[in-house]
Amino acid sequence: MKKRLTLIFSIVFVLSICGNLLGQTEFDYKQINPLRWMDPDREPITYQQYLESRGFAKEFEVSLLYSSPQGEIPICIFINSLLQPQIEDAFLRFVADLEMEGYDMNIYTATNDGDETALKNLLISEWSTRQIAGAILIGDLAIPWYEMTEPEEWGSNHVEFPIDLYYMDLDGRWFDRDADGLYEDHTDGTGDLEADIWVGRLFALNLSYHGATEVAMMNNYFDKNHRYRTGELRLYDKALAYIDNDWCIYGWEDEVALAYPNTDAVIDVYETNREDYMERVRESTDNRYENLLICSHSSPWAHYLYWGTGPYDYSLFHNYEIEDIDVQVHFYNLFACSNSRYVEDDDMGDWYIFQSTYGLLSVGSTKTGSMLCFYDFYAPLGRGVSFGDAFLAWCIDNMETCAGDWSRPWFYGMTLLGDPTLRLSRYMRNPTGDVTEDKIINISDVVFLIDHLFKGGAAPNPLALGDPNGDCSVNSADVTYLINYLFRKGPGPEWGCQ
Repeated sequence: MKKRLTLIFSIVFVLSICGNLLGQTEFDYKQINPLRWMDPDREPITYQQYLESRGFAKEFEVSLLYSSPQGEIPICIFINSLLQPQIEDAFLRFVADLEMEGYDMNIYTATNDGDETALKNLLISEWSTRQIAGAILIGDLAIPWYEMTEPEEWGSNHVEFPIDLYYMDLDGRWFDRDADGLYEDHTDGTGDLEADIWVGRLFALNLSYHGATEVAMMNNYFDKNHRYRTGELRLYDKALAYIDNDWCIYGWEDEVALAYPNTDAVIDVYETNREDYMERVRESTDNRYENLLICSHSSPWAHYLYWGTGPYDYSLFHNYEIEDIDVQVHFYNLFACSNSRYVEDDDMGDWYIFQSTYGLLSVGSTKTGSMLCFYDFYAPLGRGVSFGDAFLAWCIDNMETCAGDWSRPWFYGMTLLGDPTLRLSRYMRNPTGDVTEDKIINISDVVFLIDHLFKGGAAPNPLALGDPNGDCSVNSADVTYLINYLFRKGPGPEWGCQ
């Protein structure tokens, strides 16, 4: 009887702490525990410290490098003019991949003179003349900053942080009334407060662990990007929602499931901890989660994962451990304080996407705060739109409203790191060589090709799926190519003949 009572008490206790708030039609987001900066030894870099730690070009110089001959989705890319020639081959392959998917690009090289207004004006011009869907910023380019006083309930702290929303809202007005280099107000101006385009940033200049250099990290990122697009670097069509104690009752795992019906949720207050997290996401475990939502009090350099209910019952997962354990995830939603504060050295938001083997995109915040109202992000992803379009949809619907008058403190630091044109793998084109169209390349594809070529079996549909060596014909050489790739560490499939 005593054991039964203990079990009943345990179930009631866990439900009282981590029961899903089901049936909830309206919710006051002010009830949600805000994220906290947890590092006791380091403070966020200030705008002035950022200026003093950087070297800037004497003036803003920009040049049109390339325009796509055709395409259906207009976007623009800005790449640092010093970085571009050092990663030219990898970057050109990225451009070719985007054109193959229908993107119409204007690509500019630019310098960073520390003044974001010139780059903003070019975005406004591209938006007004070409109706661009978004922009990708690669390398060291101007970073806009914002300052605010957080709510009294959060401690009334004065905070300064990078704000890429400045580049996304192209018809609003931004004010720096005290001329200190930081914006402190944002109004609708001639348009509205809503974001007009998506923006994604690829910035590796601040990464130094494991012998990292900007050029090496960028080259490797674009290689991963290409291999994801061609189907060589795919994970399973499933997600992990890893939600620590302060937010385990809200059922956010159900919103992740709008994009990934196969979502594993870890919400037990005694199960979420450093060791469990590492075991679930490391490559050697091979869970192969494509997407991760992690909700954890953090800093730019660590997650503080609670293993109990006491105020100090936590252990840390550090930024340098991402590479150490080879975190096996491609896409991240970092509900983790300042985890995407990319002006800090070795921030986790960048390490998650620039690690060697996996990682392509993260959304998170450059300040205290993160995403809420998750539905408006995951539902579009589940319908097949790009991460950029899903993030833009979320920004439009929630940036000024989701948390009432606390919306700006919660959301103004939200940023997307990585390539916004990517989609969930099930909405990417089938990889060349995947003639069975099951989203993976394995021995069944070899058998299919042999049956087609030598036994009169069905042809690949489209035929280009059967051309992994990219020579514009489907023959025995493609069978050999697949066998070498699968069993002899040969090169991955090419796009195939178009």
